[in-house]
Amino acid sequence: MKTTHKTALCGVFGALSIVVMLMGSIIPMATYMCPAIAAFLILPVVAEYGEKTGFTLYTAVSLLSMIMIAEKEFVLMYVCVFGLYSVFKFRADRIKPKFLQLTLKAAYAFVTTFLTYALLLFVFPSPVLTGDFGDMTIGLVIAFFVLFVITFMLYDLAAKIMFILYRTRLRSKIFKGR
Repeated sequence: MKTTHKTALCGVFGALSIVVMLMGSIIPMATYMCPAIAAFLILPVVAEYGEKTGFTLYTAVSLLSMIMIAEKEFVLMYVCVFGLYSVFKFRADRIKPKFLQLTLKAAYAFVTTFLTYALLLFVFPSPVLTGDFGDMTIGLVIAFFVLFVITFMLYDLAAKIMFILYRTRLRSKIFKGR
C-alpha cells in the first residue's frame, strides 16, 4: 500500500509540474515563474519520501520537459536551478550557522544561473538570447546576476512558507486515515 501511495503521489506531482512547465510556453515572460512553481511541487515528495525519490521525480520532469518544451531557457532554469534546488533544499536548511547557510544558497544561485546561461549561450545558442546578452553591458550583466541571487533568496523564503502550508493544511488531506 505504501508503494502504491508513493507512486500515485509522485505521479500527480510530476504531472502537475509538467503542466506548469507547459504553461510557460503559453504565458509570455514566464521564464522564471513556471520553473519556480513547478519546483515547489517536488518539496512534498522530498519531505515525505526522501531525496532519492525527489531526485527521481526531478529527473523525470526534467527529461519530459526537455522533450516536450521547445523554449530551452526556462527548461534549463528548471533543470539546473529551481528543480535541483528543491531536491536538496532540506539538506541546505540544516547548515549552521545561518550566515553560512545563506552564503551557500546565494553561491548556489549564482553558480547555477551562470552555468545555465553559459549553456544557453554556447551549447544551445538562440539568436534571441544571444542578441539580448550581446546588447548588455558588463554592468547590466552583473546587475542581472545580483538581482537574480536576491530573487532566489526570496524564492527560498517562499519555498519555506509553501512547505509550512503543505505541512499544516494539505498533508492531512493527502494522507487521510494514515
